[in-house]
Formats: sequence, structure tokens, C-alpha cells
Amino acid sequence: MRIKVCGVTRPQDARLAGKLGAWAVGMIFVPNTPRYLTPPKAKRIRAAIPKGVLAVGVFKHVAAEELRRVVRELKLDAVQIYGSVPRGVGVRVIQAVTLDARPLRGKMVLIEPSRSDADRRAGRGPSVGAQRRAWKTARSWRSTGARAILAGGLTPKNAAEAVLLSKPWALDVSSGVERAPGIKSAPLLRAFFKAAGA
Repeated sequence: MRIKVCGVTRPQDARLAGKLGAWAVGMIFVPNTPRYLTPPKAKRIRAAIPKGVLAVGVFKHVAAEELRRVVRELKLDAVQIYGSVPRGVGVRVIQAVTLDARPLRGKMVLIEPSRSDADRRAGRGPSVGAQRRAWKTARSWRSTGARAILAGGLTPKNAAEAVLLSKPWALDVSSGVERAPGIKSAPLLRAFFKAAGA
């Protein structure tokens, strides 16, 4: 199972994710969120991402010029975008979608449960009911050829069930392997990779 470890804020967490076999490491460039990275921190984390592991920048409603600048300066391998995708990004795109969106055949899409604004600002995960709906959506999209990346509220305790029920193309984990927002826990990361069958 491919695993993207997202919301990384420390170089040592990027290195550990790579050592455990992560497919990708995500860095968040959305201001006023708990795991937002300043340019100097982002450069240190980018340098720590092992070769062969995708460096992914996460953006929300970003201007095309700003997106291309960050991609170029950090030599990103891919971007994950909430909102419309600007033209001419120049790297792979993971598009975040709503659960009622039409499947995007052949595209990499991030499917995650809906959360309240308060939960999102605090970096908290979704409700169990919202999670189950996302799992069903990811499974239904599989037959369309979309590469569904399942996110939202994943932990070592539910990773195996999520894989079994949704059959995603990849998993995206962030808060479920943390001891504080942005601070990954090595034991939780190891447990997640083991539970997901990575």
C-alpha cells in the first residue's frame, strides 16, 4: 500500500517516513493552519526527503504564479491542490475533491471526509460517519480508473479496516500519527505502516 505522510514539519520525520517506505511526504503551504511551513523550514524538510520519495506541496486556492514559484524553488515532485488547479503547474497534481464530485478518470484525487471549520482549523479529524462515507466513495471511484488517495482521520487503529473496505490507491496520514500538531510520533508512524500493510 502506498502511503503519503502529510503535514510534516520536521526533517527527522521526513527521513523516518522515507525509511519506513513512504511513497510521498507532504508539506503544507496553507497559511493559518497548524502545519503551515515557512520557506526556510520547507527547505530543510525538502532536503531531508529521501531520494525516490515524492516531495508534495499542499496548497489551497493558490495563485498560479505563487504555485509555480514554490514548485521551482523547492523542486517539488507533485502538488496537492484544494480548489481550482492552475494551468502549467509542471509537476504531477493530486486534486482534492468533494465526495459528490464526478470521478476524474485516470487522475490522482484526494478523497477525505468533510469536517467542520473549527475541526479543520484545530487540525482535528472527522467523525466516524463522515469517514465511512469517504471510504465508500474511494471504493466506488476505483472502478473508474481514478487513483483515489484516502485521507482524513486515519490512524494505526483503523488503517487496516480502511484499506479493506475502501481499496484505495494510496493512504494519506497526518494527525493520526502525531503527538502534537505537526510533530510525528515514531511509534505511531511505525504502527501505521504495519497496519496498512506497507
